[in-house]
Amino acid sequence: MTIWDDQVQRFSPTHRVIRYDSRGFGQSTGHADITADPDDLRILLDSLGIRSAHVVGLSRGARVALNFAVAFPSRVEALVLYGLSPPEGFQPLPPGPGPVAIFAEVAKKHGLDSLGKVVWASPLVWLPADAKVQTEFKRRFDASWAKYKGRDLLDPRPPSGRVRLARVDQLDGIRAPTLVIHGDHEMPLFQVVADTVVRRIPNARKVVVPNAGHGAHFYDPKRFNSALVEFFRSVDRP
Repeated sequence: MTIWDDQVQRFSPTHRVIRYDSRGFGQSTGHADITADPDDLRILLDSLGIRSAHVVGLSRGARVALNFAVAFPSRVEALVLYGLSPPEGFQPLPPGPGPVAIFAEVAKKHGLDSLGKVVWASPLVWLPADAKVQTEFKRRFDASWAKYKGRDLLDPRPPSGRVRLARVDQLDGIRAPTLVIHGDHEMPLFQVVADTVVRRIPNARKVVVPNAGHGAHFYDPKRFNSALVEFFRSVDRP
């Protein structure tokens, strides 16, 4: 949950903001299950008496948000897909194992400390040259990594299949206003995914945050938040 601290501070005065650890991550128990995550979100909203919401997701969370929008379209007033990885049916994919498979191998063979160093050196953690920004981001990264248990990589379980994963050929059925956002130094594959999603979702727009990578909301929260503010205002306007 802590990765959204800057956004909670910005949006709480004007919106009801809900953040949560998905199963198998943070303080939530259980095992990671990308097919259960959308239904978990539905149950969470039901328990809080929320009919529909602006749904925002980063990276794996963006997959959850996309799957939720396809499975439960009436519950989504607006959709923000940030740093989205390839959805089901996306082609072509680069040859060889993906980042998650590589991370899992490192975690199992060398432990989470070594994995943290690999992640820090990967394209997922592109940082601007500003030394102050780098120092602050490293502090936050280390604090978050110290809490990470690696259950999704060290003890993976087969998906339950509770919700079907959204496919590329289903994107044109999404009717919610959609913002696709990423940094200009995002990984090339994710940039191609963003372009594909914008072309296929009828009411989608794209924002590219300059001088930013996969974690733009961390080291340039002001610019990232401004993009969301403008998008939300356009959606909420009568």
